[in-house]
Amino acid sequence: MEVATDGVAAILFLEQHEPPSAIILDLLMPGILGSSVLAYLGSRPCLEHVPVAVVSSSPHLAPHGYQLFKKPLKFASLLEFARKACDAANLGEVDPH
Repeated sequence: MEVATDGVAAILFLEQHEPPSAIILDLLMPGILGSSVLAYLGSRPCLEHVPVAVVSSSPHLAPHGYQLFKKPLKFASLLEFARKACDAANLGEVDPH
């Protein structure tokens, strides 16, 4: 797991690393808002398929098409999202041995 403390750090990380199995994204981050990070993800074919969990205390701001987790968070639900996304990503991997 990697953590980006703001939108700029998130985009820089995504540009420098392989696509993650899942992204948990707060809509109201410092710097670049989560909605701009979502736009960036949609503009990169290698990232379009990555499951994104949107975290927000204002669900009316959440864009459609993403799983929403409302603050205060229920961590069990968020962990279940991450587990399913990682399991799905692992099913797509081919064992080279």
